[in-house]
This record gives sequence, C-alpha cells and structure tokens, in this order.
Amino acid sequence: MLNYVEKYGELDFIEKPFNEIDSLIFSQLIYNDFRDVIGKGDILTLAEAAEKFYSIHSDEEIESLLGVAQRASQLLTVCSKSKRFGSVVMSDYIDNVNDAIDKQISAVCFLLSDDSLVVSFRGTDASVAGFKESAMLAYMFPIPAQIEALHYFQESAMMHDGYVRLCGHSKGGNLAIYASVNCANKLQKKISGVYAFDAPGFPEWFFERYDYHQVEDRIFPINPEGSIVGRALFMQKPAKIVVSSAKPGARQHNVSTWKIEDDAFVTSSAYLEESDRLSAYLNSLVEYIGDEDLEVFYDALEHTANEMGVSDFYDLKKVDTSVLSIVIDSIQTLNPRQKERFMALARKVMADVAKDYAFKATKKAKVYVKKITGKIPYVKKYTNKEADE
Repeated sequence: MLNYVEKYGELDFIEKPFNEIDSLIFSQLIYNDFRDVIGKGDILTLAEAAEKFYSIHSDEEIESLLGVAQRASQLLTVCSKSKRFGSVVMSDYIDNVNDAIDKQISAVCFLLSDDSLVVSFRGTDASVAGFKESAMLAYMFPIPAQIEALHYFQESAMMHDGYVRLCGHSKGGNLAIYASVNCANKLQKKISGVYAFDAPGFPEWFFERYDYHQVEDRIFPINPEGSIVGRALFMQKPAKIVVSSAKPGARQHNVSTWKIEDDAFVTSSAYLEESDRLSAYLNSLVEYIGDEDLEVFYDALEHTANEMGVSDFYDLKKVDTSVLSIVIDSIQTLNPRQKERFMALARKVMADVAKDYAFKATKKAKVYVKKITGKIPYVKKYTNKEADE
C-alpha cells in the first residue's frame, strides 16, 4: 500500500480513477483513532486530520498500539503527504463502544476529488465488546453494529449526489455489505461498489432477499489465499483470492501481507489447502454447538475477562501468570449451565486439535518411511497395509 501511494500519490481521483487498492487503503485508515480529531459536524482534509492526530498522540502512544492500529498510523502519515489522499475531505466520524449491549462500531466518510463518497467501516477493535460482537455474528442476526451501520450510511450518504462506495476490513466489510443491502432503494442506486476485505459472511437466507440481488453485482469480497475470517459463515458471491506473504491462518488477516503489483492485487485461482480445512472445521464447529450454546460460551468468556479486569486487548499486556488463579476462580463462579457448556466445548476443541495433530504426524511419518525405503536398498518394501500398520 505504501508503494502504491508513493507511485500514484501525485495523481488525484480524476487523473487516476478509483480502484480496489484505494478502497483497501480507506478500509485501513479508519483504524486510526480520530475521536479527538474530528468532532461532530467537523470537516477536515486528511492532511489536516493527520496533523491534528499527531499533535494529540505522542510517538510513545503510537508505538504502544496493536499491530493494525500502528500500521494505520504509518499509512496515515504517507497518505497525508500525497496529493491523491491528502486533499480528501473527511467527515461524520463516529466511534461507539457500548459494553452493555456488546456493540462496537467506527466509521467515517471520505469525499474524493472526483466528487464520489467513500464510507469506511472499521473492523473489530481492541475492546472486549468488539470481540464479543464479532463472535455474535455466528449466533445473532442482526447484531447491534449492523443496525447502526445502516442508520449511519443512510444519514451520511443520502444527501450526496455523486457515486457512493462502501468498504471495510473484517467485521467492517460485513457492516458495509449489510448497509448496502438494507438501505433505501434511492440510495442503493447510487452505490458503485462495496469492497469487503476478508469479511465474515451471513446466514444463507440473507442472500435470497430481493434487495441483495439488487446490489449483488456491485459487491466485491476480497480474501487472502489462506483466509479463515473471510470464510466464516456464508458468502454468496465468490471472493477474489489474493496471494499473501504470510503463513495461512490469522496472520493473513493482516492486509499488509497481501501482495500488490502496481495498482492491482496479485491473485490466486484457489484457496490454500490449510484454509479449506480450517475454515470447514470452524464452520462445522459453529453448527455443532448451536446458537444458544455459542451465546453461553461467549458470555462465559466475557465474564472471565471482566473478572480479570480486562476491558480490551491492551490490558492483556499487563496480565502475568499470577492471574491464572483468577481465571480458574472466575470459571468456578459461572452458573452451572455456563460452566458445563464452557468446559464441554473446551474439551471438544482440545480433542479435535489432538486428533488433527496426530493425523498430521502420521501423514508426515508415512512420507518419511516411503522416502527412506526408496533410498536404502536392504530395507524391506512394505505393502500399503503393512506401512499403515
């Protein structure tokens, strides 16, 4: 992304039309905390917002941020110094976290030089409420953030005359799709693209709705080749698959590992085998547990976090081994049903992990046996049945 800004930063959106890499950049800029930068009713250019952001936040604060927020601040610095992004006008920033109803949503509008509007939704932040709400996607529909995303999009974009685009990474991509499908028909007609980067999906029946089919051709899911999050639940439209420099799994959720050449993603024709296997397992696990027990399990996790005094992932930095007794005690204070389901699910996951580990070890052993028996002439050539034994 930084190389892209360096190469095309002096071309505005009229000179070089908007593309999917621009959308990726806007989906990451929203990870910056603009709460004390853009107040209600404020309008600032990105360059002005960056200057104010760095006057409020020290280098030490920024260095202490979690990965995605720290990378977003680096991106903000580079973008703010470019003609393409520095002159973009920002407005309507919101950042709402409500622990009482497990809601977390952050969004901002970007007005571009071609008079189009980009509405960007943040993915899950570092708060426990944000994590819990993301988990709620598996057993509740709609979640509180989806409802607020729809209201925000309609209020912010309805009066805009030009084209409108929506984007978001992770849960932010899910919110972008939800808002585009459920908004007023008049606003839906203005949408030119909805970009969802490694975003979890929806219940299958969501895609049978008429209003989804009205905007389906303008929805663009984009996932890394080792995607896990972007393959959770169900997505009707096949995603564009991007090559990543990271190992399959959680690390590929970090978009800075996605490969870009010039102004386009480097793509693959299929997901990696590890992505197929793990995403299939997680989706089957969700189905096995059921909505009611999933809610019980995540309530138990939230209870444990509260007992530990953890309200966000930054608090985990302060946690040491002495809190293990608190974790154990907090599990003991769960109500009987929570405790039973929490332990049952933990046992199942551990058993599944052990089984998977044993399968991998056996598979590697077979490959090794076949390899050495082919090289050592006096070793007996086993039949397949004997080799298995």
